[in-house]
Amino acid sequence: MSTTSPETWPEKVPLRREEPLSKWTTLRVGGPAEFFFEPGRPEDLAAILDRCQAEGILWRMLGGGANVLPPDEGVRGAVIHTGGMRRVFREGDGLRAWAGATLPQLVRAAAESGLSGMENLAGVPGHVGGGLAMNAGTAGWGMWDPLEEVVLRLRDGELISRTRGEVGPGYRDGNLDGAVVLEALFRLEPAPKKEIQARIESFLKRKRDTQPVTLSSAGCAFKNPPGDFSAGALVEAAGLKGAREGGILVSEKHANFLIQEGEGTSTQVVALLERMEKAVEEDSGIRLHRELVVWSA
Repeated sequence: MSTTSPETWPEKVPLRREEPLSKWTTLRVGGPAEFFFEPGRPEDLAAILDRCQAEGILWRMLGGGANVLPPDEGVRGAVIHTGGMRRVFREGDGLRAWAGATLPQLVRAAAESGLSGMENLAGVPGHVGGGLAMNAGTAGWGMWDPLEEVVLRLRDGELISRTRGEVGPGYRDGNLDGAVVLEALFRLEPAPKKEIQARIESFLKRKRDTQPVTLSSAGCAFKNPPGDFSAGALVEAAGLKGAREGGILVSEKHANFLIQEGEGTSTQVVALLERMEKAVEEDSGIRLHRELVVWSA
């Protein structure tokens, strides 16, 4: 790792040292980040990534923290949080959003503009950048479906614009191959605001009825396996609904959600994930794949 101090860099981006990542993850776990940046514009984000790469400093992106599990001991290098980039702009029958715009913000902006196409994201946490990286959405719909254009910074620092067809995202996988989302344009459909709001309320009610939306959770722990399978149903069938590791609990409401009950740690989350994976494979022969991204130190 470079010995160059980030405080000497010319980019005007706020920096905090030893920032507790538990403040920034929805499961409220994770130790400190050596360097913590919050760029305010897409060009600032690209500049920080360029400088980290040039200085040999390991970097990681952090959006809403809904599917990220930092280790208890913290991480070396830079964590770049997109929370300072919360801008959404109307462009004709579309919305252009910076990487740090929240998904609830995007849903609200579309509804207020009389544009339909984002209702499926109602109640989904996270930021636009992270949502596209994992193709957040519902069982039959993902964020890339209404996407017209995304501006990416590639691994080598090149900035490019790509369409959905050029990127080729899949289920819960944006297929970004290390590229970072800077901003995105979503093409939507004009519709009466009352109809849009009714659909949003329907999605929110369904989530409230079936998911622990009022508790500290990381969202779905596992992807649904191919075929007509539900990861939550498989975990429940394997007898782990309500299972616990320390302060981390498998939700009694939906067995694909892990809940923070006060003092749970990343180590306990990983232990519970491993128990769930083993129990499901032994019970059904199906190997679960994690939606929750576990960081190394």
